[in-house]
Amino acid sequence: MAQDIWIGIEIENDRAQGWRFDGNTAQTGISGLAADVLRDISDTSALIIKDGPASQSVPALVLPATFPFGALHQDKPKGLLGHTARLRIAGALALNKGWDGVICLPMSDVTHWCQVSADEVVSFQSALTPRLAQALGASEKADPEALADTMSRPERLSLHLRSATLKADPEAVAGHLVGAELAAMRPYWLGQQVIVIGQNSLYSAAISAQGVPVNMVDGQDATREGLIALRAAIG
Repeated sequence: MAQDIWIGIEIENDRAQGWRFDGNTAQTGISGLAADVLRDISDTSALIIKDGPASQSVPALVLPATFPFGALHQDKPKGLLGHTARLRIAGALALNKGWDGVICLPMSDVTHWCQVSADEVVSFQSALTPRLAQALGASEKADPEALADTMSRPERLSLHLRSATLKADPEAVAGHLVGAELAAMRPYWLGQQVIVIGQNSLYSAAISAQGVPVNMVDGQDATREGLIALRAAIG
């Protein structure tokens, strides 16, 4: 049987990650500085996803039929869903065929909440919770009491954070931040099916505690499956 060898690469900032594929099977992982990775591969044999000026307004199909594969933007509320996030959503949908609901996607400095229907991103909202968590030294585990306190009274977030930082309680800091975010995003997750894309269970545990069914998809799996799905979509 003839081999179908290709390389799929995702570039974010100055870092690249991807795989060497045989058809739909990942064979070898690739990661490193983008300049080094690109120097070692042939652009003509690679599917390279990187940020650029092109973007589409939502609602939009997660997978376009042709390039460019860029960011998605929204005017009200103002939002930008980058190419990396879009690729992970495509991978999550590839792993959950025909799925409709809300995808919660924590990134390095922002968390996106995306309403997905019929393979389209219909709308999304984003929060800077991860950036605040890093600045305040929050844990990757949320204190459930702190989460519940701020979720019920999100207007007290700043006061709760002051107390938690004085007590040097990183789990309380995480709980207060995620509680405020869940309160703000309630229209997105309440009564919905939710997929959380990520490596840890901070968001999935918090959402599950509200009685909402949650599926988790690993971020690496989502990226890999997104590359495979995109290649199939653009032929």
